[in-house]
Amino acid sequence: LVARDKRTTISKTREVLDEARGGILFIDEAYTLGMVSRRSNRADTAQDAIAELVASMDESSRTGGASDENAPLIILAGFPMEMQSFLVNQPELRTRFPLTFEFPDYSCLELAQIFADLSHAKGFDLDSNLSISDIAKLLDKETTASWRTEHNGRLSEMLLTGARTEVRKRMRAAQFEDVDDVDPQLIMREDIENVMHEDFK
Repeated sequence: LVARDKRTTISKTREVLDEARGGILFIDEAYTLGMVSRRSNRADTAQDAIAELVASMDESSRTGGASDENAPLIILAGFPMEMQSFLVNQPELRTRFPLTFEFPDYSCLELAQIFADLSHAKGFDLDSNLSISDIAKLLDKETTASWRTEHNGRLSEMLLTGARTEVRKRMRAAQFEDVDDVDPQLIMREDIENVMHEDFK
C-alpha cells in the first residue's frame, strides 16, 4: 500500500482497493502502517494510505444511503499487542473496525500438521519413523512457547525451508561417498532435529 511519496501511495492504495472489489482485502501485519522508517518518510506516506482506506470505506457506505455491494470487505490482521497499539493511534480506523477477533496461537501438533501439509504440497514425504506427533514433540522440546508465539504459522514454513536444505546436504554428501539410494524427496527425522538445533533459537 505504501510507496515513496504521497501521490504514488494514494494511487497504489486505490489500485489495491479496486482489485479487491467484490471480494476481501486482507491486510496482514497492518500495524506496520504505523511504523516509522529511518530511511524514508514512511510514516507520512503510510498515513496517506490509511486516509485513502478510510475515504474508500466512507464512500462505499455513502452511496445513496445504501452500502456499495462491491466494496471489499477489509480485514486488518496482526499480532494483538501491536494491533491494539496501532489502532489506539489511529482513531479514524478504529471507529470503522468495531469487531475484533483474537485467535489462539497454533499448538505444536497444529504446527506439525501444517508442516506435513506444506511438505506434501511441495512433493516431499516424511520418513516412516517421523510422524506428525514426533514433530510436535520435538517442537515442544526444542522451542519455547514465546518463540513459537513470535513466529506462529511461519514456523512451519521455516521448518520446511530448513528441512529442504538438510535434504540437499545429504544428497551432496551421498555424491561424494558414491551412495545412490538417497531419496531427494524424503524428509528424515535427523533433518528436523538438525533444523531445530541449528536454526530454531
